[in-house]
Amino acid sequence: MARSTSRLLSSYVLKEFLKSFFVAFLFFFAIFFVNTILLLVQKILLKNISVSTMVEMVLLYMPQFLVYTFPFATLTSSSMVLGDMASSNELLAMKSLGISSYRVYAPLVIASVVLSVMTFITADVLQPYTSVIYRDKLAVLMAEMPTMEIESNTINSVGNIMLSNGKAEGSVIEDLLLISKDEEKYNKSVYSSKGEMTIVDPVSFVYSLDLDKPSILLTSRDEINTYAYAMAEKGRIYLDFSSQVPSLTSSSPVNLSSKDLLSTIKERDNIQNNDRSYYYKEKENTYFKLSSLIEELGKKSVDDEYIVSTIDQINKEDGYLGDLPVNFYGQYYKSELTKKIALSIACTVLTLITLPLSNVRVRHGKLTGFAVAIVVAVSYWYMLFGAQLMIFNITSSPYLLILAPDIFITIIAFILLFIYRKAR
Repeated sequence: MARSTSRLLSSYVLKEFLKSFFVAFLFFFAIFFVNTILLLVQKILLKNISVSTMVEMVLLYMPQFLVYTFPFATLTSSSMVLGDMASSNELLAMKSLGISSYRVYAPLVIASVVLSVMTFITADVLQPYTSVIYRDKLAVLMAEMPTMEIESNTINSVGNIMLSNGKAEGSVIEDLLLISKDEEKYNKSVYSSKGEMTIVDPVSFVYSLDLDKPSILLTSRDEINTYAYAMAEKGRIYLDFSSQVPSLTSSSPVNLSSKDLLSTIKERDNIQNNDRSYYYKEKENTYFKLSSLIEELGKKSVDDEYIVSTIDQINKEDGYLGDLPVNFYGQYYKSELTKKIALSIACTVLTLITLPLSNVRVRHGKLTGFAVAIVVAVSYWYMLFGAQLMIFNITSSPYLLILAPDIFITIIAFILLFIYRKAR
């Protein structure tokens, strides 16, 4: 095929791919936006901030779900392009002119590789960078909003705390009633005619509530007649809302770069190796005791009661050791590092699984391609999610387990391509 014709074909396929990619990207972006950003906005209770500030916070949070949007959008666009070309007999016409299907595949694969690189940059550079900025800006916002959006004559509920108040001006609150449930089996009710709320720790989002002449009532949730009542001239209550703040922090493994993850993994591996050395040493001692008992049995100088008690003691000591030690956080960090790679190469892997679609004549090509992409995307998502849940049930490193969905789909793709090539 002439070079000009090859360039024209590649340009055409790439143009169709980019058009479909734009539509697919917006589709998956909207899904993750609704499921992530809106929950985020509701969770941090920043309903009175300016539109520009909210847009800035959203933009900083976007890399969190762009790492999923790129692979699924690539899958969908490739599937739609090949489905459309198959349904309109374009591929059949190319084959009749001696143009190989691989000429059509090449632009799609190259585009997917480029998107894989973009996904990795997003996950390994952009996401860690924006997470730090997001955390700092969120801390500043919380510090600038000490009343937590408390308005006059309202009821606010955060976690296990409910706050009812009368008039509110700035950080000063009147006719304040606070009801909370602690970790024990008690309900706490606090009333004060006047209180002032200020932020103590903007990083952990801990507030202090200074009260005038507070009345405190403790009631048991199990025993109706059990209660305690107290009054004071002044009082201070600390409110910890750290559990209600999104988990987007620089210390979270998902927001660390691969370099930082590798460094942390090395530290966790050292801890795990020390734990396992102790485990193997104790196991060796157990086996030594068992071998000593067998040696004594050979001498026939021990009675049955001694044998039973010794074996029972050995079994107890062995039971105390449990299974082979696995460092929980080490597995978690290894999983997140591998997931960065898995989601990045998923752009290419998921494109490969769509290539056999060009050999199937279908009606409504783009719609069929979109449907196929959704099925594959959901399947990949569940496989990846299932692999993450299993990492704590294995004693070996989870690298291969997290990569298993990509490996499985790649194998299926090449099997299908081989079958269709052989059938022609």
